[in-house]
Amino acid sequence: MDLNMVLKEKKEKNILLKKKLLLTSKNKAIGLIKINSKTLIKELRDALVVLPCDFVIEVEGANNEKLAENVVAISKVDNSLLIGFDFLVCDDDIDNLNSYFELGITPIVSNKNHLSSLLKEFIPAKNEGNSYIYSSLDKWSIFYALVRYLENYKFPFDNKNLVKNVVNI
Repeated sequence: MDLNMVLKEKKEKNILLKKKLLLTSKNKAIGLIKINSKTLIKELRDALVVLPCDFVIEVEGANNEKLAENVVAISKVDNSLLIGFDFLVCDDDIDNLNSYFELGITPIVSNKNHLSSLLKEFIPAKNEGNSYIYSSLDKWSIFYALVRYLENYKFPFDNKNLVKNVVNI
């Protein structure tokens, strides 16, 4: 799929995701959180509510639970809607991380990720890189990576270049 088609489908599925999960339409970006540590998810959830985007936390046993205006927990995301996500925050235990790249979903990952040889921090001034990287598996490090991503997301040209780089991994 070429970049323009990916971007078009992302926009359409983004709207569907928000409607299906009853998330706010005022926030443009929507991210998927796939972290195994329930303690870290709980700590991170408290930080997510202040960010200007929507979050879907995929956690076993959740049943479309609204945790905040911009945060929903579900047990499994419908694969047909995955392309609607702008970014993915994950630990190193995620399966098939590569499958998210072709959908243009920006990875926000640990510097110890098993794909760290492929994933490089995005530098907007150089249009280089394809991810945002956090240094340790704690809420502050992840929050900092999220803020960097959201700062870039504000600029359509830079964000389009980031998505292009992600699709081309």
